[in-house]
Amino acid sequence: MKTITVHSPDPGPVEVHAPQWKQRYRAAILEPDPAKLLQRIAEARSAVLDRIEDGFSKPSDGEQLARRDALETLSTLRKTAERGTGE
Repeated sequence: MKTITVHSPDPGPVEVHAPQWKQRYRAAILEPDPAKLLQRIAEARSAVLDRIEDGFSKPSDGEQLARRDALETLSTLRKTAERGTGE
């Protein structure tokens, strides 16, 4: 089994009421099963993009930065996972 190491923003403590995109992001970066990893990444990316497109509320600068960092991390993790699976 191949180990994938990605340096990412600290997901921080688990927040009970964290936005869905943060919950999905954590699930993706902490997924130990390589067979499930690409699906988790896709779900997290979709949740982040849905939040960006939401438009109901103006997010803080911190949340905007966190979402951008999350998308970059998920992209790197996806590329690394695809190399590991040969996709």
